[in-house]
Amino acid sequence: MEIKKSVREFIEFIMSRGSLDNRFTTNARAIEGVRAHQKLQKSNEELYKDYEKEVFLKADISMGIFKLHLEGRCDGIIVENGDVVVEEIKSTYTPLVDIPEDYNTMHWAQGKIYAYMLCREKDISYIYVQLSYYNLDCNEVKSFRKKYEYIELVEFVKELVNSYEKYAMADYEHKKVRNETIEMIQFPFKGYRKGQLELAKAWYGTIREGKRLFVQAPTGIGKTISTIFPSIKGIGAGLGDRIFYLTAKNVNKKVAEDTFDKLREDGLIFRTVSLVAKEKICLNDKVSCNPEDCSYAKDYYSKVKNVIFEVLENEEGVSREILQHYGEKYKICPFELSLELVNWSDGVICDYNYIFDPRVYLRRVIDEKGRDNIILLDEAHNLVSRGRDMYTASLYKSKFLELRRETRGKVPSLYRHINKINDYFIQERRNCEIEDRNYISTEEMPKELCQLLRVFTREAEEVLGRKDKLSFREKLLDLYFDSNSFLSMSELYGDDYVTYVEGTKDEVEICLFCVDPSKRLKATMDKCRATVLFSATLSPFEYFIKVLGGDIEDYRLRLNSPFPKENLKVYHYPGNTRYMARERTLPSICGKIMKFIKQEEGNYIIFFPSYDYMKKASEFLYEEYCSEEFIVQKSDMDEKEKEEFLNQFSEDSKKIALCVVGGAFSEGIDLPGKRLIGTVIVGVGYPKISLQGEIIKNYYKEDGDKIAYVYPGINKVMQAVGRVIRTESDIGRVLLVDDRYRNRIYSSLIPDEWKPLLDSKK
Repeated sequence: MEIKKSVREFIEFIMSRGSLDNRFTTNARAIEGVRAHQKLQKSNEELYKDYEKEVFLKADISMGIFKLHLEGRCDGIIVENGDVVVEEIKSTYTPLVDIPEDYNTMHWAQGKIYAYMLCREKDISYIYVQLSYYNLDCNEVKSFRKKYEYIELVEFVKELVNSYEKYAMADYEHKKVRNETIEMIQFPFKGYRKGQLELAKAWYGTIREGKRLFVQAPTGIGKTISTIFPSIKGIGAGLGDRIFYLTAKNVNKKVAEDTFDKLREDGLIFRTVSLVAKEKICLNDKVSCNPEDCSYAKDYYSKVKNVIFEVLENEEGVSREILQHYGEKYKICPFELSLELVNWSDGVICDYNYIFDPRVYLRRVIDEKGRDNIILLDEAHNLVSRGRDMYTASLYKSKFLELRRETRGKVPSLYRHINKINDYFIQERRNCEIEDRNYISTEEMPKELCQLLRVFTREAEEVLGRKDKLSFREKLLDLYFDSNSFLSMSELYGDDYVTYVEGTKDEVEICLFCVDPSKRLKATMDKCRATVLFSATLSPFEYFIKVLGGDIEDYRLRLNSPFPKENLKVYHYPGNTRYMARERTLPSICGKIMKFIKQEEGNYIIFFPSYDYMKKASEFLYEEYCSEEFIVQKSDMDEKEKEEFLNQFSEDSKKIALCVVGGAFSEGIDLPGKRLIGTVIVGVGYPKISLQGEIIKNYYKEDGDKIAYVYPGINKVMQAVGRVIRTESDIGRVLLVDDRYRNRIYSSLIPDEWKPLLDSKK
């Protein structure tokens, strides 16, 4: 067995000490550090006749029954008077007079490993390691040089490897047993539902070929187990080393966790970790990741290795609760622990952003080890809007105006730069007024604004780097990160972007809007071994394949419902639900809904197009029907409130829930049997007309209205209908309320198993 590690990753794991500290460090540090390397390397090229920079080195080190493969690039190799020198360059703001020879043992360790590699490769008996510290303030260099015999370096590396060996051995033993149990594990149910075996075989074949598979499969087919099971078999066959199960909904994360647990109950050994947003898993009232404010950040790196080993020895399914347990037990940050455990896990259950969002994705996992990853992308229809969000950035005038007021007379240079940006926003608002519109859009990137932002961020870095106690520090920090995000997206800007300015009396927004995220999504998926994108609502199929980054080389699979068609009866009432007609048609529509529900009493969810419509309908229904069984969705429900809401649906209750289509209860919830016998969908899910919607519409030209409004709307409807039939024994009914369902466009989009739509009058 081979374990692959970069030199830096290996050293950081073995030798890291100290605390977490996410307080501001300048973004320019990394950029200036690269420039410092380049300057010193260029100087060395002029100074030494025999000099190489950025030299790739590697070594395989025996660790008994397996080997450790280390690789990396050393900054430079100098050959001088027959002596060989390995140089490591480190940039710093620390005054050089305060840097002694033993300033940082990790720096020496990195250089010594490269020296060891070079000695092995070139059969050298001794070598020099040179540490060069480049001060970014004064552009001066201080170097230290030490001579090492090869035998010394062998002993040094052996000592590090011995420190690492117990972790490697634990991982090796785990994977050995894992692969043995993968070989013997069987599909965890008595048989396959219709379509499950076809999906499982298609996905395993896709993994074997290292490609992509798009799957449209109706709700209830069992997509989670049908994709996880063959993925695990693929891991056992050596086709990958880690599964990422991606979803945008917490309830889907729970389904994935339960699926892995079910397989573990049947004998599978397979370690998974669930990643939870920092704000949700933090053990403090306020997220503040530094040793002064957080006891869980203090000495984190000094403690975490022992915790990792304990987790490796004792845990298989590492949930939010388990992470918090170890966090409290050892006083370490549970969020950072979860990220550490990704490297030691066979499966990771997380949000889309950990793979796709350029601001937060797991860089080492994707950029360095992408081909080890098998990606399962649940409810893939959600990735269209999420993809746009992840590659979009906005700035708001109000934030700059507020900060300008607070910096006036305190930091003159910063104030001037903020004022210039504020003036830019004012001019953009005037441009909107000239065109007599509240927004303008262009395909051009705002280069002038980006230049102003670069000057502002450099000035902000200098102010924030002083560590002064400023009343506006948090606001400056927030705006600094917003500006950097905007600049990062400007570097991605292409023909798939539109810049828009939306101006009102009180606010101006400037947005780099990624209209078509397909190229970005594809680029990330191309780094991975294989990806399956599955949903019940990839309709129309070819459109979703295109916008989600698919191409002609990708596989595609459409599956029919596994349940008898007669289990779901879909009725239609041609009411007018368009915005202008709602006041007039509300009484007749509510009457039709109640008549439908009373025909077969039980638990129902009525989905409305908006909270406003739902509120008016609820007032009418309470007044006319005065039932205690009505329950109404609130717009700001937390996880506990959502759970309490769903718990009201029992086998013998007769709840009538009023909800919003596209909201928390129209997707991902599971109410089998008589906990839900029917739904009513008022409208066609047509999204509210919006600025971004209109930009999408214009971007896609003749198909614009469908892509911006019709397709997203019908997907919401299909998700809502999918709440009714969850198992083979479920029987349910649906009422679609809108005259547009008879139109050609909509009738062509609804699933065949709904047809023919039954007349609700019968």
